[in-house]
Amino acid sequence: MLDLQMDPAAGSGYKSASQIARRVTEDWATRNLYCAACAFYELIPAKPNAPVLDFRCPECSAAYQLKSKSGPFGRSVSNSAYEKKIQAIQEGTAPHYAFLEYSATDWHVKGLFLVPGHFFTPALIQKRSPLTDKAERAGWVGSNILLGELPDEARVSVVVSGEARDASDVRDEWARYQFLQTDQKARGGWGAAVLICVRHIVQSTGSKVFTLSDFYASYADGLAAQFPDNQHVQDKIRQQLQVLRDGDILRFVDNRGAYEVVG
Repeated sequence: MLDLQMDPAAGSGYKSASQIARRVTEDWATRNLYCAACAFYELIPAKPNAPVLDFRCPECSAAYQLKSKSGPFGRSVSNSAYEKKIQAIQEGTAPHYAFLEYSATDWHVKGLFLVPGHFFTPALIQKRSPLTDKAERAGWVGSNILLGELPDEARVSVVVSGEARDASDVRDEWARYQFLQTDQKARGGWGAAVLICVRHIVQSTGSKVFTLSDFYASYADGLAAQFPDNQHVQDKIRQQLQVLRDGDILRFVDNRGAYEVVG
């Protein structure tokens, strides 16, 4: 069971509130975070300044990045360098994220949810303006993660309203979509991008059934903009719908290109 009480002494020696919060939350994460991708109950801190990485599982090598906030997260959250983040998504190596909500009054964990790296797509990463010439890192370009654009299943809750969920339930929920990472055809953000479009179809039409031609008409142009290096977008869409079918997210309604969302 997670110890939801942080140790404020971990921030001793620091003066700024942000540095204190960073040290206290990192200390808690080091002592409490476990790997959701396998059965290992410990994550190892990464080397300082490692790009897009804070922790790694010594058993399965899953990489995690920690984002902490006093209070709930909004629809977007600032993140690391834009180019490195996009490169990691394209290469299928984007880290998993742990979003930690805590109370700065009593240093208690209020919420924690994970977003598996295989749910990230280029469209979910917003490019920020370069830092000005007067900044210490002039020209550096950061990014924002658009949490509000994630599908519901991308958030795997670990702590809800100050109560920790059972680790077995967390891992079962995580495993449901792990095929997006392990299936080579779905990597690079494509599997998640098509899944997001499928969820949009259900929300906008109120129906769980759609045709391939409808999907092309509504989403092919947007996916082409997300993945400009791919010159065969419709072929890729068909491939990814088959990946989702093999993952039991979709099923064929008939052989004329109609799909139904399972569940």
